[in-house]
Amino acid sequence: MKRMRFMNYLLIGLTVPLVLSACSSQTASTTPAPSGDVKAAATQKPEEITGEISFWSWSPEDNVWQPLIKAFNEKYPKIKVNYVRTPSADYDKKIQVAIQGGEVPDVMAFSNGPMIKNYTPILEPLAPLAEKSLGKDWQKLFKATPMESSKKNDFKTIPTGVAVTPFLSYDVDLFKKVGAEPPKTYDELKQVVKKFEDAKLPGIVPRLGFAGGKSATVTDVFYTLVNQIAPGKLYEADAGKAKFTDPVFLQATNAFKQFYADKIFQDGNLTTKFDPDLRDMYEQKRQLPMILVGAWIMTDVANKDGLKIGDRTFGLVPMPTIAGGKTSVLINGDVPLGISKDSKHKEAAWRFVEFMATGEYQTILSKALQFLPVKEGLSMDKANLKTDIEKQSVDVILNALTNNVGGIRFLDNASIEQALFANLQKVASGTATPEQAMAEVQKASDAVKR
Repeated sequence: MKRMRFMNYLLIGLTVPLVLSACSSQTASTTPAPSGDVKAAATQKPEEITGEISFWSWSPEDNVWQPLIKAFNEKYPKIKVNYVRTPSADYDKKIQVAIQGGEVPDVMAFSNGPMIKNYTPILEPLAPLAEKSLGKDWQKLFKATPMESSKKNDFKTIPTGVAVTPFLSYDVDLFKKVGAEPPKTYDELKQVVKKFEDAKLPGIVPRLGFAGGKSATVTDVFYTLVNQIAPGKLYEADAGKAKFTDPVFLQATNAFKQFYADKIFQDGNLTTKFDPDLRDMYEQKRQLPMILVGAWIMTDVANKDGLKIGDRTFGLVPMPTIAGGKTSVLINGDVPLGISKDSKHKEAAWRFVEFMATGEYQTILSKALQFLPVKEGLSMDKANLKTDIEKQSVDVILNALTNNVGGIRFLDNASIEQALFANLQKVASGTATPEQAMAEVQKASDAVKR
């Protein structure tokens, strides 16, 4: 019976994501009351709350999980958390298969965008839990912009961090070897690639590493290109107020194509994911002098000794600008957590989510540097960074967050995002022109019921 109910939930989620996406920003939110045993959670002392819960995610990694769970269990000694970590490249598929089979963890992380919309029917509303536990003004505990996606899904999830992307991370010593400076513009980037080609360093692939096999990474670059030359236009098109066949989108698509025409990215990048593929090539295998990545690369920089790369120094700059463009980054509330509606331990599950989003985990996160803390008033802590240039990388991130945010990392309409990824890959492989690609994306936009 339970399996049948989850299958019904899943069918609802998978067959109507476009309706959910199209209506999310227009439909008034009606927040149901908390269900089951969560009603008494706010009145119980932490040491009285009991339960064994399962938690699935791709983050945090073990070096962060150990201090996290220690701090959590000091506050909640009778709650046991069984953490199952899956690399980000495999996570979406794993949780989809599990939910189809009726195996739903108590607490689960979600990729932003279409994945959350697909599964909202099986998730517990979190707003009433937050209000009961944290007070009526609970939203003021969070940075405002990263919470926008959660508002659109009626707070079925709450983010635990803030992602800022894309940046160019580079190996400082390799750059010094070839006499290169971190590039600010696309033309400078081409010159850096040429320096590495000419240097013929043993074992080094003279390219900019790129995870072109991951949808979000591809759209990160495209959205940033659009935002560099026409801030706001992307979101107008997502809302149906502009056409993806307009000149600015063709210009951005041609700029994306140029990365491939100029052989800026490594061969085979269209099937490369960040974790573990690109990450290993850059860090463990030491094959790449630079990669396009989000600010989350700083968690590895802060943990260099643990990753056995303590002999290296890494720098960070915003993604280079194209002609006529201005520096731009994207942000989103990352690693949003949801609670299963059928969890038998909702009190324990909520206390864990609350701890992750507003508790000591946020301080741990600020030092681990995987994300900017989502809790208002906390920033990135440089204490675990060893070199001045790595400490300056935090300043680069915070400056971009203050001065160069072009918009939210994910669109409201999943079908448009999926069409962009598929057609940009065709442009990259040479099987579609920019005009053909954007015409297909516009068809997907036209099909959205707004």
